[in-house]
Amino acid sequence: MYQLHPCSEEDKKSIIDGLVAYNLTCVPAVQEELFIDLSRKVVSEAGTVIGGIVARVYCWNCADVDALWVSEKYRGDGLGKKLLLQVEAAAREKGARFIHLDTFDFQARGFYENQGYEVFGVLDNCPEGHKRYYMKKCLL
Repeated sequence: MYQLHPCSEEDKKSIIDGLVAYNLTCVPAVQEELFIDLSRKVVSEAGTVIGGIVARVYCWNCADVDALWVSEKYRGDGLGKKLLLQVEAAAREKGARFIHLDTFDFQARGFYENQGYEVFGVLDNCPEGHKRYYMKKCLL
């Protein structure tokens, strides 16, 4: 008999490690490090984080952006573009051929399209009444 329980942080790591190990039996890694962190932040003169990007390159020469945020006060100053371009350049240096991300209709689809990203998938009503866009860009 099996039981379901909530996961600890250690349990989550074990689950991810198990999935990664299985994936690598199907498609071998093409880079030495399985995950390379590319995350960056922007800090004001006062030392406050006013923006940042959480991103990584993973073992098949692909990069993904988990989050990109700029404080409302600093939007329009080009910080988002600078962060994204820096991550794209770092991903290329690490051998990434593609980068992907997702964004909602109330977030930054147009911003990403202006940076050369294209939609490859859409979830309707996620959340209710909105769309979630999955976007990609070739880095070659």
